[in-house]
Amino acid sequence: MRSREQTVSRRLAVYLTILLSVAMCAAAGAEPQAVPEEQGPAALDCGPPAGLALAWKPIFQGVEYGKAVKTDPPVVAHAVRIRLQTPGIAFLATPSNGDKPGETDGRKVSAFLKEHGLQVAINASPYGPVNNIDGGLRDIAGLSISQGEICSQPGPSYAALLIGRENKVWFDTPPIDTTGAYNAVGGFHMLLADGTNVGTGGERHPRTAVGTSRDGACLYFLVIDGRQPRHSLGTTTAETAEWLRALGAYTALNLDGGGSTALAIDDGHGGAKVMNRPIHAFLPGRERVNGNNLGVHARPLKQAGLMKNEGQGAGDD
Repeated sequence: MRSREQTVSRRLAVYLTILLSVAMCAAAGAEPQAVPEEQGPAALDCGPPAGLALAWKPIFQGVEYGKAVKTDPPVVAHAVRIRLQTPGIAFLATPSNGDKPGETDGRKVSAFLKEHGLQVAINASPYGPVNNIDGGLRDIAGLSISQGEICSQPGPSYAALLIGRENKVWFDTPPIDTTGAYNAVGGFHMLLADGTNVGTGGERHPRTAVGTSRDGACLYFLVIDGRQPRHSLGTTTAETAEWLRALGAYTALNLDGGGSTALAIDDGHGGAKVMNRPIHAFLPGRERVNGNNLGVHARPLKQAGLMKNEGQGAGDD
């Protein structure tokens, strides 16, 4: 009798394990299925399609948006190209929270955009703790400067994106010199160094990254969805570097990614449209409350008074 009871218990445990696996896969937007060995991570190429040429769409003065979808394997990438010397372009990193503990108050990218009247925003620096408490206190890992105020000092290991008052953009690695920086966000490690891919292999995740063109005229925001097998697998840092190179970047930095990755754009009606599919807590479509975000002010197209041949069209690089 005891042996029979043990057999039943074992079968019940297996059954419950299967149910749990199915539930977890459903939450992540995936169907439970085995991955053949030849389709394992080492065999996949989640870099950009050969000859990628985004159809850049003007969305604000000096700001263009593009989306690329790779189907095999699935990768979805969203990009923003900012022409830095366009009148009206200005940047903002998450401001300090003053005398409160921590360094900033947590905000979703979309909430950050609406709160400060921005036109485009992405998540930026790594931080802690990770939770979804809006306004919760956050400690920033590495450098953060908002409108001339240093909110978080540079770290000993991570690189940073720095932006001057006149929108000169540059990158620096430790020891970081903040001279001339009006806004800055720290990231992890460089992806492109003078055109050379310095990323690595390893695991694929959702990614947020920034890069500049060789002449320094354009800043690129790149957001890649991930952890959603039927939608987008994500990328390694080396693959992320190749996506940025395909967009036109010559130097680039990996920012915080994973469940923090998000890109929001002003919808023109006082709201924010999240362009990608975030995945906080493994729930597709759920935004995370981040510790540090980076946003862009830009003028609306309807006030531009620009002719179609004045460099605002698609594919002019």
